[in-house]
Amino acid sequence: MLYHPGKVIAVFSAGKNVKSLDNSIQVTLEMWDENVLTFNISSKLGKIVKEDDIVIVDYSPKSDKVPIPKHEIVKVLKANEGKEMWKKYKEYLKKMRPQKTTNSDPVQVQRPNVQYIG
Repeated sequence: MLYHPGKVIAVFSAGKNVKSLDNSIQVTLEMWDENVLTFNISSKLGKIVKEDDIVIVDYSPKSDKVPIPKHEIVKVLKANEGKEMWKKYKEYLKKMRPQKTTNSDPVQVQRPNVQYIG
């Protein structure tokens, strides 16, 4: 199984400012790797999820025959559970990024002095 944490940016359900064909609920997330994605969420979890909550998204395949990820929000982590998860993943991301050089001068590319003859 493969899971990814995301931080809730917005929750969308039918209401005064959101018109919908059905009663489904979608959640826009900032993922731990800084992607921004929108997923469906069950009505049970959709009723309790709030902005800035940390959620867990199931990325495991739908089946052995269909290697497409489920993309289902399966858990909502409240309070310290979510904050600690988010912190750990962000620290990991920071370690995985290449360190920027302190030299802010642009790199000069040396090109040969060749004239075009055509």
